[in-house]
Amino acid sequence: MILRLFSNLVGPAAVMAAGTMGAGAVASFLLAGAWFRYDLLWVILAMLPVFVVSVDTASRIGALNPDEGMFALVRTRISASLAWIILLLIVPVHFLVTMGQISVMSSAFMTLLGVPADAAGGSLGLRLEVLLSVLLSAAVLWLVFSRGYERMQRIMTLLMVLMLVCFFVVALRGLVELPAILAGFIPSLPADLPAPGSETPRIATSSIIAMVGAAVAPAALLGMPYLCADDGGNREQLAQAFRQAIINMGFIFGAYAVFVVVAGGYALHSLADHASFADVGQASAVFRNALPGVFAKLGPAIFSLGLFTAAMTTLVVAAQVTIYFMLDMAGQEWRFSADNKLYHRVLTVFVLAAAALAPFWDFPALLKVILLMGINVVVIPLAFVIVILLANNDSVMREFKAQWWRNVILFIGLAVSIVLAVDKAPHYYRLLMG
Repeated sequence: MILRLFSNLVGPAAVMAAGTMGAGAVASFLLAGAWFRYDLLWVILAMLPVFVVSVDTASRIGALNPDEGMFALVRTRISASLAWIILLLIVPVHFLVTMGQISVMSSAFMTLLGVPADAAGGSLGLRLEVLLSVLLSAAVLWLVFSRGYERMQRIMTLLMVLMLVCFFVVALRGLVELPAILAGFIPSLPADLPAPGSETPRIATSSIIAMVGAAVAPAALLGMPYLCADDGGNREQLAQAFRQAIINMGFIFGAYAVFVVVAGGYALHSLADHASFADVGQASAVFRNALPGVFAKLGPAIFSLGLFTAAMTTLVVAAQVTIYFMLDMAGQEWRFSADNKLYHRVLTVFVLAAAALAPFWDFPALLKVILLMGINVVVIPLAFVIVILLANNDSVMREFKAQWWRNVILFIGLAVSIVLAVDKAPHYYRLLMG
């Protein structure tokens, strides 16, 4: 029974679910709880069907076309120009995402060791930070390369379970407020929250968009076909893959999101300055309130362990799918296998370059905003359009074309992604011009 359950937790869906549970997702869900307590829990239930169905549909494309990568399909079935545009947009985004996850890993690792963030300053501190980033990234690469794809899947699955346990422990005390938590699953829109020292309030609709955007990402829609093809997926396994998607991206990811929101709502919302929190680093510093008595000091440590795991899983998936995209567009062998040395070399250069630059993460602030916000909101709708077109293409899907209910959910996802882009566009334009 246990082995059968674990088999459902291993596979492309588990890898993508673990990768989606990154530091960005933690920040989105945690701050939603810190600002609005449990009032936005209903958003998680509403977004899960779109997340599960859209990513599963993308995995079906890979299972039915194991010899063609996603970008090759876009190039030959839709538009070569579109494929190149998306590649040129998404590679720098994923490079900065990788840098960001390495920064989070380094910070969380230092916290676990009990080393203050400002323990070493100046050029010496910067060199130590670079060294730590490179060493942690090298360790991640060793885990990925040591036993190939199957080993990587199992490691990601274990990390996903560890992450879930960490955030459950932090959120555990919040369960004493069960009636309020259950009420949060009833759709409602809380009032805007004034933010201390800022003219811009915390807006509930922006939090909703951030929560949805944390799950529905281009990497999930465009990378899943590669993961599925690398796993050896085929048409006979489509039903099993859908079950795995429901378990990993529905129940597991949904539980994770709920735990993080509850943790933020219980440990942070009750504080007088709860509206002042702006990032996950600030929030984690006060998580000693999450556990009682003598266990209070464990709160930040458990949270940091969960955050380290979240950053590590996202780093692996973001870097891995980027190399898939690049090699596929270059017409090279893109599969993640022990004998594909080109894949290993390109992935190593990509990750270690990001690690070396990660300590300078705060330097290109405007560039970070432009790439992570402006470009991503453009790519997400395009990714949905690609999945919809390929899922309804006779030569790609043959007798497994998307059913009507799949198309309905996919179009809902497309509509949500367009709303995300329209909502963020004015803010992005102001930052770009100002």
